[in-house]
Amino acid sequence: MSSFGARRQLDLSGLGGMTRRQVMQLAAVAGGSLLLAGCTTKPTGVAPSNGSSSSDQIIWSNWPLSVDTEDDGTIPSLVEFEERTGIRVEYLAEINSNDEWFAKVQPLMQGGQGIPASVISPTDWMGGRFISLDWAQKLDKSKLANAKNLLPAFESPAFDPTRDYSLAWQGWLVGIAVNTDVTGKDVRTVQELLTDPALKGKVSLLTELRETTGTLMLANGADPGAFNDDDFQQAIEDIESARQSGQLRRFTGNDYAADLSQGNIGACLAWAGDVVQLAKDNPAIKFFIPDSGGVLMEDVLMVPTGAPDTEAAHKLIDFYYEPEVAAQVAAYVNAVCPVAGAQDAMASIDPELADNPLIFPDAEEMKKMFTYKPMDLDENQARQSAFDKALGL
Repeated sequence: MSSFGARRQLDLSGLGGMTRRQVMQLAAVAGGSLLLAGCTTKPTGVAPSNGSSSSDQIIWSNWPLSVDTEDDGTIPSLVEFEERTGIRVEYLAEINSNDEWFAKVQPLMQGGQGIPASVISPTDWMGGRFISLDWAQKLDKSKLANAKNLLPAFESPAFDPTRDYSLAWQGWLVGIAVNTDVTGKDVRTVQELLTDPALKGKVSLLTELRETTGTLMLANGADPGAFNDDDFQQAIEDIESARQSGQLRRFTGNDYAADLSQGNIGACLAWAGDVVQLAKDNPAIKFFIPDSGGVLMEDVLMVPTGAPDTEAAHKLIDFYYEPEVAAQVAAYVNAVCPVAGAQDAMASIDPELADNPLIFPDAEEMKKMFTYKPMDLDENQARQSAFDKALGL
């Protein structure tokens, strides 16, 4: 992809409109060889110890499709990092669900063993949980010279307001994706999505609590970053009403992409990065930030308590805050890039992407994006239970 001046994409033809993320998740189910083939060597015998001396191998736990990746699984940016530093990084694409990953690491963290990874990239709310449980180390900002490149819009998230424990990795913007071949028109409001008779049976919402309820709360005039019980309950009732009326075809994860491409649905809640990819092959597919605003989530860069190698972890985090490296990743991932200067760097990689407001939104567009408030374990469980019931689960 991109360090060589041209964006590379997995060939999605014949895969029913699947996004890269879905293709790689299928690979992970099949054994993960597609993502990791040709990548770096897995560190062996790593003992978590809050190590301060730099070793030559570390693990980075992240999501599938969240870094620049060649068709053979090679990650060009990590190859460059290794050449510069001599540190080899295993990109462990093990976070397919925040909750599933938490269940996997919780016994190790609670038992004081720590996990093998020196860098982790959960979603912001899970990062906040790590902070509240004292499972995240404070970052040594003297070792992060490039942290100055963090865009102002990402400087003070609710889960880590002074950025003591994290930096943003990628921003995931939720909005409305439309296949105008199906709808015959743009769909720009949540009200249209949930009530327009012309869309009946052709709409899907996301199975993600924060993305879906946050978008609906915004449509009702509430701030998902500071909502109350009534705000949340209204969003739940809106979901139930749309489901019971037959307005909704189904609820989806990333698998909305195939339905949208094939015309099985006409409009849906979606992640902007996926739609940027889909629209390249089908100009009838468009993405809109709802008139009421969109929910912006972020995956983070954090160092877990007990990390085997904090020195190497800081070097890795600092490396990805170089604008040229951030642009290289953005050209592949197509998420909202949190690094100042990356847009200028993107101009030499892909001028079209450099002008894409879904990857590089300006200050006015950022005002349309809202974050979701942190919730403790009990509140999260109660909200999730209500949400699952609304989905008919």
